[in-house]
Amino acid sequence: EFARRLPEQTAPAMGRAPLEELVLQACLLEEQRGKGSASPGEFLSGAPEPPPGVHVERACAALVEIGALAEKPGGTYRLTPLGYHLSHLPMDPKVGKVLVVGCVLRCIEPALTIAATLSATKSPWLPHFPKKPHTRREAREAQEALVHDGFGGEAWPSGTAKGDVVASLAAYRAWALAAVPASEAPPDKQRRAFAETHALDHNALREIEGLRDQFRDTLRAAGLLRPDGGGDEHGEDALLTSCALVAGLYPNVATLVRPSRDKKFRGGRLLTKDGDACRPNSNSFQSQRVRQAGEAGKDVYAVYHAKHITLGADNSTEARKQRHREPFLDSVNFVSRFAILLFGGQIRVKKNALIVDDWLKFKVGDACASNAVLLVELRKELDNVLLKHVVKENAGSEDEQADDYCDRVIQVVRQLIKL
Repeated sequence: EFARRLPEQTAPAMGRAPLEELVLQACLLEEQRGKGSASPGEFLSGAPEPPPGVHVERACAALVEIGALAEKPGGTYRLTPLGYHLSHLPMDPKVGKVLVVGCVLRCIEPALTIAATLSATKSPWLPHFPKKPHTRREAREAQEALVHDGFGGEAWPSGTAKGDVVASLAAYRAWALAAVPASEAPPDKQRRAFAETHALDHNALREIEGLRDQFRDTLRAAGLLRPDGGGDEHGEDALLTSCALVAGLYPNVATLVRPSRDKKFRGGRLLTKDGDACRPNSNSFQSQRVRQAGEAGKDVYAVYHAKHITLGADNSTEARKQRHREPFLDSVNFVSRFAILLFGGQIRVKKNALIVDDWLKFKVGDACASNAVLLVELRKELDNVLLKHVVKENAGSEDEQADDYCDRVIQVVRQLIKL
């Protein structure tokens, strides 16, 4: 039965893979030919087996949403300054935006680790200690202790950032620092031993290390890194790092729906833009937090990397099928509402609320209406800082006045995120 349902041949790659990176390349080629704007659908229709038009439209809409493309009359598009740089970065545009914003916020080292983690083929977390399959609980305890004491943990000086990507960042930092120069053991052997005692995948962490080096070279070639090696003045700041994560993963935003007696599910859920009530991945460090959410509390927001749906087996009961078909979110990271307002989509003031992309509503109250206007103005200044950074021909260009202005804006953002 299963073999009968299989297609006779695999669908072309253009029909299966995300098209955002390909659309950026098409727009870049069209602009290099002197065209004022490009029609990605028309350009890609010349391929031997072109992708479906709806897939191209979806990719263009996603790139407009992250600020990489500007839509023009007649269904054509033009690269923005951000899109121009992203078209020169051989990676998922969202991952590239994490790196660009990390350069602007001067937290490039954690941004490199985030980008590498999102691009890696394997998770750095093991389900149990190596060669000890019955140690799942002990392995989880060791991992949670590593997250608690690491980057963005409860005692981290620059603030706490709860999330799966931040947890992987903490694990990578601890693994990288495990190699003590004074030790007689080779660095790789020391790191492998550290990975084994904390239920980490040593090979996955080495892959992340290699991707970090590749991404750093790519940023340097694109002129986004300073020649003197600077640009990581806020590399220890977990809250600013979470802002770079929001910038890259938006519009993958979810709000926490708290449990109540009139709801059909127990525990909390994460409500996405398309209305799906989701759970975090079962391996997520945030799954327990969502599951045990109380009925009362403040609004909570999260960004995530991807959404999946697990299908149940045909011979399962109807209730079990429904449960297995429930969507879940991968790499859930809780973030400040101000991070979404400043690094998410377009915002506007409507009465006593701030609306992000006409779907995410943040109430500010009648007495704080002036604060809403100030937030909108701060967002404009932040967009100007990003624009000035990406249009510079070289990140090392001397402009002390612009650097001071950037520092002041970043400090205001930092103080706001702490609230």
